[in-house]
Amino acid sequence: MTMAPKPKHWDGNYGAWFKDAQVAAAYPHRPPYPAAAIHVLAQLAGAADGPSRDGRAVLDIGCGTGDVARRLAPLVNRIDAVDFSGAMIAQGQRLPGGAHPAIHWTESAVETAPLSPPYALVTAGESLHWMRWDVVLPRLRAALAPGGSLAVLNRDWDQPPALRDRLRPIFAQFSANKDYRPRNLLAELAQRGLFRERGRRRCGPEPWHPTLEEYLLCRHSQNAFAREQMGPADVAAFDAAIAAALGELCRQGAVREAGGRYLLQVEATVVWGEPMGDPD
Repeated sequence: MTMAPKPKHWDGNYGAWFKDAQVAAAYPHRPPYPAAAIHVLAQLAGAADGPSRDGRAVLDIGCGTGDVARRLAPLVNRIDAVDFSGAMIAQGQRLPGGAHPAIHWTESAVETAPLSPPYALVTAGESLHWMRWDVVLPRLRAALAPGGSLAVLNRDWDQPPALRDRLRPIFAQFSANKDYRPRNLLAELAQRGLFRERGRRRCGPEPWHPTLEEYLLCRHSQNAFAREQMGPADVAAFDAAIAAALGELCRQGAVREAGGRYLLQVEATVVWGEPMGDPD
């Protein structure tokens, strides 16, 4: 049976924008995953059958700047951190924890990356949607130790609801990804027989207090608002619209500000389960 094509806005051509040095430079301004999310991953890494804890390994796919790998490295034996963006990996190696001896950075597409299985856990932090599911999910299934899991993480920094509602039309106006439609990644995978969920947990909220500049950089780390793809005029107009929206929400009391920083929060969802499909 022929597998349904991926939604257009997750096409690999859009994913390639993460190779842009400007996107990589902006990426560290995303809020960190809540500590509880990292704790869940550490627990999952210890749940697989296999040798002692010291012999277990984690594979972080689409690792970016290592938002997961750098935090998880002290808690496990080895992390193979794979990303096709050399700019992202170079940035991650410079960030705190990037030189941890447990991290093995690899610049490669996950579809063809050299792997060292078995892995007790595979992590995918806001990355799996860009990959070739028909290739990657079966490959992960083959690489996991018995009882191992694929954990998919997603951050939510669009709270409070008034902020999300105010920004939605701005995003729609300026998005460089004109094919974007809201879709549920895990539902798409399940419908194709590529993922079976075992559990999930909502983690946080934790405080996130960016300045205006940091908040704008965070937004420009997203595919839809990559500055090189938007162009200078749209970048300037987008930044001005976001700044005006935040200012208005602060005056209304919907968003709090102190010392030049917005008092926001970040949450994360961790969903773990079994990757499916037969490898070629």
